[in-house]
Amino acid sequence: MDLSHLLRRLQDEDVVVQPRRLSILILLALEGNKSFRELQEMLGMSPGNLGSHLKVLEGKGLVRRTRCLRALRYVTCYEITDEGVEKLASILDLASRVSKMIDEGEA
Repeated sequence: MDLSHLLRRLQDEDVVVQPRRLSILILLALEGNKSFRELQEMLGMSPGNLGSHLKVLEGKGLVRRTRCLRALRYVTCYEITDEGVEKLASILDLASRVSKMIDEGEA
């Protein structure tokens, strides 16, 4: 597979490859479920901005909204779905392959 084909495949993942959404998926994959406020603080995003990105990811089935207990009260939390883990792994694999081809001078 040549570099241009790999780059087109990455471009086809525009919903997830958007940096903020990718950051959300990576954070949830590494840290487990997080409350809306925790995500907001960790990513430095405004509530509206974070909410719009989570809505897109949730609509694609990559994250799910749950209720979790934080400081003795229930709050809205988000967790990555199995589909989200698979999508993230696929994107990271593609990015790794692109990086390797560039490093090897196959660009």
